[in-house]
Amino acid sequence: MQFSKNWLKEFIDIDLSTQEICHQLTMAGLEVDGYEDVKSKITGNDSIIKLDITPNRGDCFSVLGVARELAVINNLKFSLPKINKISESFTDDINLKVCKDGPIYFGRTIKNISLKSKTLPLIAERLKLSDQKLIDPVVDITNYILLELGQPLHAFDRQKLNGDITVRLAKEKEKIILLDDQELELDSSCLVISDEKAAVAFAGIMGGKASSVTDKTNSIFLESAFFKPTIIRGKARKFGFQTDASIRFERGVDYEIQELAINRASSLLNSTVGGEFGNTINKTIKTQLPKRKNIEINLNRANQILGTAIPKKEALRFFKGLGLSPQSQGENIVAKSPSWRYDLEIEADLIEELARLEGYDSLPQVSLKPVYKKGNLKPESLISNKLVSKGFNEIITYSFISEADNEMFGQEQNTLRVDNPISQNMSFMRTNLISGLVNTCSYNLNHGQENQRLFEIGNTFHLQNNKKVIETKVVAGLMTGNLALDNWNKKSDEVSFYDLKGVLTDLTSLFDTPFSLKECTKEFLHPGISASIRYKNREMGYIGTLHPSCLENLGLKKNIFIFSLEIDSLELKANSKFKDFSKFPSTSRDLAFLFDRNVDAESIQTTVMQSAGKFFKEISIFDIYEGEGIGPNKKSVALSVSWQAMKKTLLDSDIDGAVDKIIKSVKKDLNGELRI
Repeated sequence: MQFSKNWLKEFIDIDLSTQEICHQLTMAGLEVDGYEDVKSKITGNDSIIKLDITPNRGDCFSVLGVARELAVINNLKFSLPKINKISESFTDDINLKVCKDGPIYFGRTIKNISLKSKTLPLIAERLKLSDQKLIDPVVDITNYILLELGQPLHAFDRQKLNGDITVRLAKEKEKIILLDDQELELDSSCLVISDEKAAVAFAGIMGGKASSVTDKTNSIFLESAFFKPTIIRGKARKFGFQTDASIRFERGVDYEIQELAINRASSLLNSTVGGEFGNTINKTIKTQLPKRKNIEINLNRANQILGTAIPKKEALRFFKGLGLSPQSQGENIVAKSPSWRYDLEIEADLIEELARLEGYDSLPQVSLKPVYKKGNLKPESLISNKLVSKGFNEIITYSFISEADNEMFGQEQNTLRVDNPISQNMSFMRTNLISGLVNTCSYNLNHGQENQRLFEIGNTFHLQNNKKVIETKVVAGLMTGNLALDNWNKKSDEVSFYDLKGVLTDLTSLFDTPFSLKECTKEFLHPGISASIRYKNREMGYIGTLHPSCLENLGLKKNIFIFSLEIDSLELKANSKFKDFSKFPSTSRDLAFLFDRNVDAESIQTTVMQSAGKFFKEISIFDIYEGEGIGPNKKSVALSVSWQAMKKTLLDSDIDGAVDKIIKSVKKDLNGELRI
């Protein structure tokens, strides 16, 4: 919005330079885009001030609103423009009917006007300085009132109206041709002004062509109305345009200014186009008007928050100037939001008003002192930090999935169907996070992103006994592509199952109880490259690569490695403590055993660790052999076991007993035979 600086003098007697005014407005939270000095033939030296108003300050889309701000800041007397009384010569016979979405409507008929008259020079100049085109005296004056008071007006050709006026919702597929000749097909979410035959205006947006004022018009019906912001908001943009009226109505206009605006316009029209004026008619549904809110503010707390020492007398002056009707109640002030401020609802809003009017540049500058708090991060934060440190990127996907994704990844749980899905692809609450990760990965692959490391932390949903909804917090991850970018010296290795297993192992080290991997039966995972994740003897998730048939159904050609882990019941490990290193050398023995093929590595490692004695240090499996020389359904597993003491160098006699115990335990627990 832009306007003439001298226009402000219609409301306040201000004697400040344009630069000072712009600085004050900026420090009060009204962004100034700039200003330009001009020479007025009527008012002398002047300036064009350009503002970029934030959506919450609809009251400042007018010279009146800006003047009110400056009056409070500079402690100036504020007054409304003078309105000459109109002599009414007839009674209007139009009946009005309003609705809850348009609860206030004022109208007045003016007969025998002369559109050949010229717009008053002061009005014409101010409109030009505000970047408004001059059209005709009637339209110019309605535009003038819009800029001056913030109240959009509209003038209909009185002779083109058929009967009474009704403010109503449009009918489905109701059509209207607007002033700019575009034809719109409205629906029941749109508000219209209608006579007894058809809609004559798109309420709050633009008038209709059929009832427009032309050079042949000799009588008009002037409209001044209040429409609820919610019914206007977004409607113009829905049809690909926006108007000065819609900008104001969707942010909220003053719902007590309609009569003032129509009288101010009538006074200016009387001085311009003459004519005979009818009485002002109006219709209001008071119960549908916005409610003024009583807001209580504790001044001591406000000063503590702002670092200021604003006295109560000054705070009362600020609030009174803003139209808040403040009342002192002990240490508190009770204020009532005015009809033009939709953004004032809670105490914090009033604290912001004090900061604005005191001036943001006047607030004290204090260095922030760090406050150190001892506390533990939530498991989600630790998991997220760990995965990010491994090069993973966190994503957030919808909690709704398609029926196809549900059938592919959520076969084991009773799912929750959405009664009113926002699309066909979001008809089920997700029972897993894998579908979101895989779909994101597929999208990225189609856009040239070959190497991906993704994870998500979120809730999954399923029905228990087909009645109770169970929510479970889950972390899921995905890897595909190469481990790193190729370079001139070496091509990067492709991601494997063991790379993701390493990430999972590092992740599970955050928790107090070791995890184990067992055989997995998920149909969407490759049976030979997958595992079930168990924690305290309970299945908590799974890890593996997507089954080839699953990849084919998804149209993916790369191997996709995934894991999923429930984290609600995991217990974080206590803070780690330093453990001294041994000064004595370690010793190791290599052992090879013959096992049944179905014996897993974890069982072997657990059995060895439990029987290796107090000096046990670590175990590693370095070879697995199946084939010639080994019986059917058998495998040879070679492993290295090491020991180390803190206070001495271990002798063969210390190790031999531990090795014998390992051999016996492996035989007893796993039916494993030592290979010699």
